[in-house]
Formats: sequence, C-alpha cells, structure tokens
Amino acid sequence: MKRHLIVYLTVLGLFLLTGCIESNTLTISLNPGLDTVDINGEFEDAGATARIGRLSVQVVIIEDTVDLTTLGTYRITYQASYQDQVVTITRIITVIDETPPVLTLNPGIDTIETGSTWEDAGVTATDNSNGTIIVVVTGEVDTTTPGEYAIVYTATDESGNSATITRYVHVIILG
Repeated sequence: MKRHLIVYLTVLGLFLLTGCIESNTLTISLNPGLDTVDINGEFEDAGATARIGRLSVQVVIIEDTVDLTTLGTYRITYQASYQDQVVTITRIITVIDETPPVLTLNPGIDTIETGSTWEDAGVTATDNSNGTIIVVVTGEVDTTTPGEYAIVYTATDESGNSATITRYVHVIILG
C-alpha cells in the first residue's frame, strides 16, 4: 500500500512539474504582427489569443482608435472572459510617415538653341500623407552659352522626408 502511495505521489508530482494538469487561470496574449504602419497604408490587425488551460476562449475588441490617415499612436484593446474571469490586453499601433514624396518631371522642351528662351516645365510632386509638399528648385540655364545644365528639384513633405529629381537642359548651337 505504501508503495502504491509513493508511486501515486511521484506521478502526481511529475504531472505538476510538466504542466499536464491544466491551469484554471485565463490568459490572453497578442498575436505577432506589425505595430507600425505608414500613413495611409494598409494595416491588418494580428489580433490576440486567449486560453484557459488548453481551451481556447473567444477574444473581442473593446476599443479600436486606429486612424491610418493621421500620424500618431493608437490602441486596440482586446478582452476575453470565462466564467468569472475577465482579462484584457492592449496593442499599441504607431502611424508614421517615412515615405518620401514622389517627383515626376513634367514634359517640356529641354533642348534649345543658344539665344532662345527656356521655360521650366516643373515637376509634379505627390506624397502618401496628402499633406503640404515644398518643392525647392536649384540650378540655372544660361541660354547664351552652349552646354548641359542641371535643374534639381527637391521635394520635402511635412514629416521631413525628401526626394530629388534632376532635369537636364541642353543649350546647343544650330547651323
């Protein structure tokens, strides 16, 4: 009889040590996912998982303040409940702007004869944030001197991201 009791206690101790006896505490955890998203980008919530022992428990979202159109920090709060236990967990989402503006040269005449007038056709600048874009133009074209001239356009968005594009103007001597 003693021997059976010792074996029983040993097996019970092993079950406790290896976790074979299930916990009755409800736990919730965030599923791995992206928590930083570019403004006006796409975001897919990875969600959360709740368990009590080996039993999966339904998770619901009780708060979601994410606004992909505005820079900032937002939260998604998840909740699970089982009998008298209620647990919550919060995912923090940060909306950032790390994408530079996109510049496109407007079509124009970029090869002219000496003594002619050159008109800058400019650029079109777009940005994912739909905010203000400042375009600075540097460089000059000397229409009296043959050569290749670089006009550099630098666009900067409200988050400080910038991009450049260069237009090359050729001043040539005809005939």
